Amino acid sequence: MTYLNYAALCPTLAEAEAEVERTLTEFKRYLYSDAGIEWYLRKIRECRQQVGALLHVSDPSSIAFTTNASTAHYLTLSSLKWEPGDTILTTTHENPSITSQLHALEQEDVHVHAVRPASLQTFLNTLEERFNEPGVKAIVMSHVSHVDGRVFPIHEVASLARARQCLVIIDGAQAVGHIPIDLNALDFDSYFFAGHKWCEGPLGTGAMVLRESFLTHPRYRAIEGGEQHGESPAARFEIGTHNIGLIAGLAKACEQRHLRGINSAPQRIFRETAKELLGGHPNCRFMEWQGPHAPGILTFKGADTLDHGEFAKRLASEAEIIVKSFVEYPEGDAPAIRLSWSSTMNPRDLQAGVSKIAQRLGS
Repeated sequence: MTYLNYAALCPTLAEAEAEVERTLTEFKRYLYSDAGIEWYLRKIRECRQQVGALLHVSDPSSIAFTTNASTAHYLTLSSLKWEPGDTILTTTHENPSITSQLHALEQEDVHVHAVRPASLQTFLNTLEERFNEPGVKAIVMSHVSHVDGRVFPIHEVASLARARQCLVIIDGAQAVGHIPIDLNALDFDSYFFAGHKWCEGPLGTGAMVLRESFLTHPRYRAIEGGEQHGESPAARFEIGTHNIGLIAGLAKACEQRHLRGINSAPQRIFRETAKELLGGHPNCRFMEWQGPHAPGILTFKGADTLDHGEFAKRLASEAEIIVKSFVEYPEGDAPAIRLSWSSTMNPRDLQAGVSKIAQRLGS
């Protein structure tokens, strides 16, 4: 099988799998005795430090562990008091789990406006116009688009938002572990990500970073039922009993990613190779803009007559090539096919897989 869907799920790092098992075995010696609680709290602190090192977070206590990015987003939205007439800005390139949660707020007469990122400057100009409209209270958007890998200008977006006293909520699911991240240098209120994507952590893991600006915001209302553990209010978002083994596995994956560094060169070479193999096809159009792109994602549109969903299914069943198809969303950009790959992928496998895709586009 040629797997070209790393943006959806990366194989779990072997060191992370081993850490899950080791941690759970050690925890069995204590469970929830006094010694076990002390051990658990110490382990959680260590895990926050490991994740914080990858993200360059100066205060690890601002990190809360969740089960995935969607849960982190839900907790973020739920802890804010929305009022009728409020407007939340977002983009057309957000994950459906994120947009569905946003649109659920429309039942409370909260308006959601999605901006299509047609080009870098047009996107910023449109956002500036929208921020100037009354009632805009927040922007919720990705750091890296899961649709085609374009890297959004978070610094510029945050500047526009701050000038209007708007919250900045960032989905880093396609960014963390994929491109270099320095959250100390990034302006935001809430930033969250999933562990099972580019970090190569276990399924059922994720984390969110909550700035003091979020926790002291007039619209913030404390989550009830969370565990504070004597730390910052961020720990309140860790609701209920968590799997310490999975958290340790995520922390180990982040530690390994931090130690190895984010080496984008192999992925960029893969991306250029894929573009060369597909670019000569008259029915292939790449989804790109005149701005930065993450190195592990390339998305293209086939002929107008191509059923992109069926094409992806045939690639899987007939050629054992796994890709992601966009059929009904995003509006204005679907249908399309997304390819994504790891920096450790064998270049020959990539070339063979993309060559078969190019051949089938012409059949």
